[in-house]
Amino acid sequence: MQWGHIKTLFILSFLILNIYLLIQYVDRQQDSERPALDESKETSLEEQLESEDIKIQTEIESDIAESNYISVSQKKFTEEEKSMLNSINNITAAVIDDEFVVAQLNEPIPIPINASDSRVTELLAPYLAYADEYNFWGWNEDYRVLIFSQSKEGRTIYLNGSAIILAYLNQDNEVTHYTQMMLGESSKQGSDQTINPPIQAIGTLFERNNLIQDDAVTDVSLGFLSRIPTEGTHVFAPTWKVTVNESRNYFVNAIEGLVYAGTDKEFLNNTINDNITRIGSLPEESEIKEAALNALEQSLEVGNRSEIE
Repeated sequence: MQWGHIKTLFILSFLILNIYLLIQYVDRQQDSERPALDESKETSLEEQLESEDIKIQTEIESDIAESNYISVSQKKFTEEEKSMLNSINNITAAVIDDEFVVAQLNEPIPIPINASDSRVTELLAPYLAYADEYNFWGWNEDYRVLIFSQSKEGRTIYLNGSAIILAYLNQDNEVTHYTQMMLGESSKQGSDQTINPPIQAIGTLFERNNLIQDDAVTDVSLGFLSRIPTEGTHVFAPTWKVTVNESRNYFVNAIEGLVYAGTDKEFLNNTINDNITRIGSLPEESEIKEAALNALEQSLEVGNRSEIE
C-alpha cells in the first residue's frame, strides 16, 4: 500500500516537472521571437535620418535592379593613334609604353572660374583623344587639376588612374598639360546579379557614422570601382557613389555592401606621383619632358600644401 503511494507520488512529481519544463521551453521560444517582433517596430531608416536632420537632396535611381562585374583590359595606343594625337592642333604629345599619354598645350587654354561642367568639356574636348568616352568629374582647386573619368557600360569608372584624364592648370587657371590613360573593351563577368538599392547604401553609411547630424546626401549614382589596383586586366564592381554635402564621396559596393571611403586628394596624390614617374622615363631630349614634370610637380606641391593648411 505504501509502495503504491510512493509510486503515485513519483508519477505526480515527474508530471509536475514535465509541465514546468514545458512552460520554460514555451517561455524561451516566446523570448526568442520577441526581437523579431521588436525589429518590425524599429524606427525606419527615413525616420532615423529625419531625427538626425540628415536630408536626401537628390533624385535616387529606383529602376536599377541588376548589374554585373565587368572585366576590362588596359588600352594600348596604336601607331596610327599616336600619329592622330600629334596631328591635333595646339598640342605636342608623347605616348609612354603605348598606354600613357602626356600632352602639352602649345597655347594654354583659359578656364573661367564659373565655367559649367559642359563648358569645361567643350573647351578641352578638341585637344583630347576619345573625349566622348570621358565624363567631367570635377575641378580640384587644391591640386589645380580638372578630372575626367572614363565610362564603361554607360557608367563612370570611379577613382582609377588607368581610366582618367588629368588636365593641369597654372596660376592663371590655364590648362598647360594633360595626362591620359584609357581602358579598352569591357566584358561582363557572369550573369546579372541583384544589386542593393541606393537607400541601402545610404543606410550602410549611416550605420557606420559616415553620415552625421545635419549632413545632406547631395548625389547618388551607380558606376564601377576596382578596390584592388592591378596591372593589365581590371575587374570592376557595380558601386554606388554617395556624395555628402557636395564634398565628401563614399563608395558602396552595390552587391557586397563593402564601403570604400577613398578621397579625391588621396587618389590625386597617388596618381600624380605615378604620372611623374612615367614622364621621368622620357628621353632627356624630349621637348615636353621638363615642362610637363614642372607642371605636375607644382600641382603636387600646392595640393600637399593645402592639406597642411
